[in-house]
Amino acid sequence: MKLIVMNFLSAPRAVVALGVLGPWLANAAEVQGARKIQPHDIIAIRVVGEPEFTLERRVGPDGSITYPYLGTMVVKDKTTTEVEQLLMSQLKPDYFLNPQVAVDLKQYAIETVNVTGEVNTPGPVELPYDRKLDLHDVLTRARDLRQTANPDYIQVTREGWDKPRVFKYKELLGVTDPAKRFYVEPNDKVWVAPRIF
Repeated sequence: MKLIVMNFLSAPRAVVALGVLGPWLANAAEVQGARKIQPHDIIAIRVVGEPEFTLERRVGPDGSITYPYLGTMVVKDKTTTEVEQLLMSQLKPDYFLNPQVAVDLKQYAIETVNVTGEVNTPGPVELPYDRKLDLHDVLTRARDLRQTANPDYIQVTREGWDKPRVFKYKELLGVTDPAKRFYVEPNDKVWVAPRIF
């Protein structure tokens, strides 16, 4: 499993908030806070003044981690801020009166969409961790359609769907409202059909 190391995000958020490490680190913390935790990510949990509760955990395939005294916790599809709030609510009042908890994403697993068929660079397209890509973005990262492509038949297959969906290239270009764009998800399969001459 390919991982990206993000050690520069391990500084205490209190320090970031004070600006001691500079605006660039504060911006990085905001970026990581927007990404939802996924299986195989590694998160660093820190409880101020409590070394027993300060540790790193790799997220399991089921999206959960184990934590002292609390047992198994599901963190998949939560942001680091949401995990902080979850831990604080479960640690008080039984264990701490007012726990100060910080959660950082230390490593994240690379997620991809597989693009095949009539594109100039077929293969996996890496998804950024800080934002979603729509279908047109993915095709652009695959260096767009070949001249032999059928622009009216771009097929997307997704786990859990009964059948694939088909899109037209011109329609993808015509969508200007971000809320109406089709956004891909990790492990989607995109296939561009050949043009029939």
